[in-house]
Amino acid sequence: MIPSINSMMGVGIVSIPGMMTGQILAGANPADAVRYQIVVMLMIVAATVLSALLVLHLVRRRCFGTAMNLLLRD
Repeated sequence: MIPSINSMMGVGIVSIPGMMTGQILAGANPADAVRYQIVVMLMIVAATVLSALLVLHLVRRRCFGTAMNLLLRD
């Protein structure tokens, strides 16, 4: 999840993302292009967070018992 957060820090400062560039070159209002790019970046981070939580939940259910003891299977 750290790469997603790091990429959010550099958006607009180090590089101009593709969607925002395309909208500005097409003649859209730059403020609207920035808003759309923020929404896209937040959706990417949200998908990363949700997938990490889902994996953690599935691993917890598969590898730990009700008393939070580690289940070792052969």
